[in-house]
Amino acid sequence: MITPDFRSARAIPLWWDRRARIVPERKHVPARAPARESEFRREPVDDVAGTADPRYKPWSHYRPEKTENPASTIRTALFCHAAGFTGLTWRSCVEELRTPLRAIAPDLRGHGCAPPLAEDADWGVFADDVLAAARDRGSGPLIGVGHSLGGTALLLAEARAPGTFDLLVCFEPVLATRHDPAFAEAAARRRPVFPSRADVLARYSARPPLSRLAPEVLVDYVDSGLAVEPDGRVRLRCAPAVEAHLFRTAISCPWREALPRVACPTFLLRGSESTVVAGEPLRAACADLPDGRSREVPGLDHLGPLVDPGAFAAVLDGIFAESGLSRTAPRVT
Repeated sequence: MITPDFRSARAIPLWWDRRARIVPERKHVPARAPARESEFRREPVDDVAGTADPRYKPWSHYRPEKTENPASTIRTALFCHAAGFTGLTWRSCVEELRTPLRAIAPDLRGHGCAPPLAEDADWGVFADDVLAAARDRGSGPLIGVGHSLGGTALLLAEARAPGTFDLLVCFEPVLATRHDPAFAEAAARRRPVFPSRADVLARYSARPPLSRLAPEVLVDYVDSGLAVEPDGRVRLRCAPAVEAHLFRTAISCPWREALPRVACPTFLLRGSESTVVAGEPLRAACADLPDGRSREVPGLDHLGPLVDPGAFAAVLDGIFAESGLSRTAPRVT
């Protein structure tokens, strides 16, 4: 398991660092949150809806506190979230990993604390976000792990700049072959404003599909996925109209042209229980990759990394070991 380092030069604990700035420790868990203490601190970034911070950098950092390996051997992994979610929702999965990693979890455009998504934007902007995060993380090997939209963004980014990544793991990437209006219609119907985060957590905990998320993942989503309005209410940072736009424009995403240009070893994964990504189209897409492998993950559906982050972390550890990243850190119990 990765133990995050919250120590600055002054030994002051850090929050979840979405803006690459150091602030004093403060714990914040919404009312009615599961009674589970985390080693991570969540930063209460600008909560006021519609505000912008010119210092914002759209990524987050995990730092391993201790490792038997020299710092130079610790690889960096860029984790990209699914549509409608945020980088912080990867926290529970990363905590379960045994492979020593520095992990970066961006908020992609239109999500979390990232800049808004332009009305005419296509999926190429997410490749821009990925490449910006990749450039900023420094030198050394880079792994990409993506879920749904995040997996597609990684593929587009590597195709645009081959050699950016040394390994990609894409779980249920959106590789649309036909337009299904159901996803956009469902997204557009989402309630955008709530009285408080406690109300959001109570509502989401009782209604599928979000009620299926691991409790700690749901708390992280509610923490990072809503902004406070001037009147005290909270609003979804990824507006329903934005999420619906993503689903409507998925069919125009140029993933077919991108796949042959993905230079690094790539794993395309689907959950065995998924009703979103079918096995045959994913295997066909994998055949277009220069170095692709297709896998089915037993027991998971499209929301697998969010529903069972521990199981998905074990899948990642297996892939990392298969790919030569076999040195693992002991689990902390």
